[in-house]
Amino acid sequence: MQKFDLSIVSCEIGSVLIFTKNGICEKIELSNDFYAPSGENIFTAQISEYLSGKRRELDFPVRYSSGPVFEKIWESLKENVPYGKIITYGELAKICNVNPRVVGYAMAMNRLPLYIPCHRVVGKNSLGGFNGKNGLKWKEYLLRLEGSI
Repeated sequence: MQKFDLSIVSCEIGSVLIFTKNGICEKIELSNDFYAPSGENIFTAQISEYLSGKRRELDFPVRYSSGPVFEKIWESLKENVPYGKIITYGELAKICNVNPRVVGYAMAMNRLPLYIPCHRVVGKNSLGGFNGKNGLKWKEYLLRLEGSI
């Protein structure tokens, strides 16, 4: 069983839980619960700056592994869709030369929301899905924060 260090950043709609190991972020969870902030480190500093509108990109060390197709999709998202912009599942699929459903699966498997900004991927006629139960609340919050909607 892996043991992670947990840091927490709070905001107006809940808490961002940051799981790190040996100074590398391996997982971020967006919670609707309000937890006391904890941990003063590069992860909490950058996420706090992002949530306050002072930072547009997170660049702390991360580790993720989900295979070459998902990693290609995530990297394409980071490279092609900057802060304040959105893209549809179909548009990102076209860039990556994959089916839009594969893009949806890649977004659903993203263990590093905010760092890999899956909230910027929307449906053709709706916001699409996001981060499980009550995730649309977070997606809408993040897109409003960035001025996308």
